[in-house]
Amino acid sequence: MIKYDGLIGREFSHGTVDCYAVMQDFFRLNFGIDTPNIARPDAWWDPDAEGKHLNLYMDHFQDCGFSLFNGHPRHRQPGDVILMAIRAPVANHGAILLPNDQILHHLVGQRSCIETYNRPLFRDTTVAVLRHPQVDPNRFMEEVEIDVLTLLPDNIRKQVEEARQERLDV
Repeated sequence: MIKYDGLIGREFSHGTVDCYAVMQDFFRLNFGIDTPNIARPDAWWDPDAEGKHLNLYMDHFQDCGFSLFNGHPRHRQPGDVILMAIRAPVANHGAILLPNDQILHHLVGQRSCIETYNRPLFRDTTVAVLRHPQVDPNRFMEEVEIDVLTLLPDNIRKQVEEARQERLDV
């Protein structure tokens, strides 16, 4: 069973709690894959005064045990990493492909979440797909049990929990 414990609803903090951190934690939690913690300076994807920029995902994916998947999009599998260049010249966002064209990811300024990959923002900015040999896509087909409260924003979750407690106290 694939676990999402603590991966959904995280507040964004570049370099520590971001899309790379979600992927690191997902692969460690579900497949025992430890990836190096790569330093991610602010706006590393933007060109500097000399027009140079870092290309962290493409420069380090092999160090993390991943390989480039060059097959047809319909042969992508759950567990593949989708790399996107969102308003950038290089891949600056990563997401994990889940069944039914869903992705687990963490965009700048938003909470980590699961949503459809078919949004143009994601689909049209994809620059690479990565695959790890230890990831078994069949594990994604097992029944997944998620506490629906973890999907709610903190303020709504708190209200629901308070309402539950009031009913128990009566």
